[in-house]
Amino acid sequence: MKRILVLAAGLLALASLGLYLLLFRPFLDFPAPANLNCLDPRAGDLRPLGTPRQIYGLGLSYAGHIAESPGLFDPESGPPVFIKRAHALNRDDTIPYPSRETLLRAVANLDPQHARHLAAHFQEIPPLLDYEVEIGLEVQEAFSSDELARPDFIPPVGFFLANDVTARVLIGMAPQFADTVDYLSEGKGLPGFLPVGEVLYLPRNPAPNSWLCVELITRVNGEVRQRASSRDIVVGPREILAGVARRFDLRGFERGDWVITGTPPGVAAQVPGWIQRALALIDPNADMKVGMMIAGADSESAYLKPGDRVMVSAGPLGQKSSLVVSESK
Repeated sequence: MKRILVLAAGLLALASLGLYLLLFRPFLDFPAPANLNCLDPRAGDLRPLGTPRQIYGLGLSYAGHIAESPGLFDPESGPPVFIKRAHALNRDDTIPYPSRETLLRAVANLDPQHARHLAAHFQEIPPLLDYEVEIGLEVQEAFSSDELARPDFIPPVGFFLANDVTARVLIGMAPQFADTVDYLSEGKGLPGFLPVGEVLYLPRNPAPNSWLCVELITRVNGEVRQRASSRDIVVGPREILAGVARRFDLRGFERGDWVITGTPPGVAAQVPGWIQRALALIDPNADMKVGMMIAGADSESAYLKPGDRVMVSAGPLGQKSSLVVSESK
């Protein structure tokens, strides 16, 4: 009997240790920055930014931002990829603060019954509005996915400034953890959720893995929230485009396609890694997740609110200033 108790105690200790390591371990496979050829901003030309044909987005592409969202990062599959809806493009100087009805319509795009369930359970739903300064790529000439497979291929792209605005509450609305990226896509694709700069930088003599290495900065009401070098990105431009092509089974890209390439650390959503890992392990229902997010937002001042002024900048790509305003009825 004593041996059985000792064995049980040992197994319990091992299980506790395993759970501790799962929730609190550091990132043993933390991705390193990509091997990039930094472009000289002076060795390129600026021209007005055009209108996109299709807009794709990339998440968790900077090591620092991955550290903010360890529960969502899968080192085997790489950064998640999503689509930004055409109505997200924003050349105005305001960002709409989405209403409860707008958020529920976004859920209904994926699951109308789930949207009705959330509407019945939550009378108030704050969007948990977040900012993300990013570099965007604009395809200049059509090319195939087969060309992207060649390590020496130089994608014909230009670079521009973007703010990948996100309603974080949509992440919590996912009924299962496996649905997170689809709901994240809805949270990033609302009207006006892609303010962009005015110029496109075109390198004159790009090389394989050419990248515009500049300082990315976000300021909210004058306070610096994000400040990091774009050279800290963990995937190069060819890998970024190849990942998008795999995710959506594309034969290639057309002139005018855009890819928003991800943000460095410093976003408003700051959830401890062990909580994110625990949620991924337990996979609670949407009611619990949304309730927790709303409760946490009561004491979280970093999320954007009507009246906030957001400015993103990226060296020669200029800056974009936006005022958050209540959504028009």
